[in-house]
Amino acid sequence: MQIEAIAQNKLLVLYLLKAINIHLSELQILRIVTDNSWINYFDFKECMFELIESKLVQKKETSNGAFFTITPLGSTTLFELKKELFNSQRKAIDAYCLANRDDLRLETELFADYVKVDESEYKVMLKVLENQIPVFELNLTTYSQNAAEDFIKKWKDVAPKIYKNTYDNLAE
Repeated sequence: MQIEAIAQNKLLVLYLLKAINIHLSELQILRIVTDNSWINYFDFKECMFELIESKLVQKKETSNGAFFTITPLGSTTLFELKKELFNSQRKAIDAYCLANRDDLRLETELFADYVKVDESEYKVMLKVLENQIPVFELNLTTYSQNAAEDFIKKWKDVAPKIYKNTYDNLAE
């Protein structure tokens, strides 16, 4: 790959992380750049490695996985070189961020998983996170794998309402 293309990819990822202004997982970033045909998988992996190594992007390990943000050095670099990124790409990224920021935030702020406890018993763990720190946790026991999987599927849709109702009821 040409050096200019590598630099464009790095600027694109930096611009995306700055514009989205939330912690994203590597899978989320990969999905964004590949779904929009901005960067292919292999170029993205190389780009992320180099951005982390050069301390332009920070990788933060949490109990819910690794999340990435732009560093102050990355922001300064982007400020200095932003005009090198095609205006059409900046506009496309801005539009994408505006349309998808809330859904992406919800993906990173909700956690749902289950573990098999016994032959026919499953523990379902549901969480609401803020800055990757649990602010609300709900652990349930169910007696089938299908029920556990259903709880996990529904969590994204019902979590904000359950959290708000619980908080409001406790705050009375």
